[in-house]
Amino acid sequence: MSFRPPRSLPILTLFHNVKSDQSRAALALLQQKQKNASGEEKYRIDIMEEHDQIPTDTQLKQIASFLKSPTPWKDMLVNDKDIGNAQDAFQVLKQKPDLLKCPIVVDWEKGTAVTGPLEAIEKLINERK
Repeated sequence: MSFRPPRSLPILTLFHNVKSDQSRAALALLQQKQKNASGEEKYRIDIMEEHDQIPTDTQLKQIASFLKSPTPWKDMLVNDKDIGNAQDAFQVLKQKPDLLKCPIVVDWEKGTAVTGPLEAIEKLINERK
């Protein structure tokens, strides 16, 4: 008999605003797609409430690169004026966490992230297969 250590599940992080309909719909979609047909979990959901846990400057830097967008700060923040890097974004979010555009879903293992529409979030989930 051989011993195989348990498989660790990939983590999808949701930067979440409970007041946002779109963010609540994103959470519901992540939960709905979390299990495969046999009931096994495909990934773990890590929920970061925007007012309780803002992204660190390192996380912001990573997310910006994962978005593969020419304007990541515009995609991630409601007001991106005077924000040129992760450190600036982190300082702004420390003062006003509600400037983070939720939902943001990050697949740390695959190095991808999406903001906003459920279609984009569903595509990120489906690409996990």
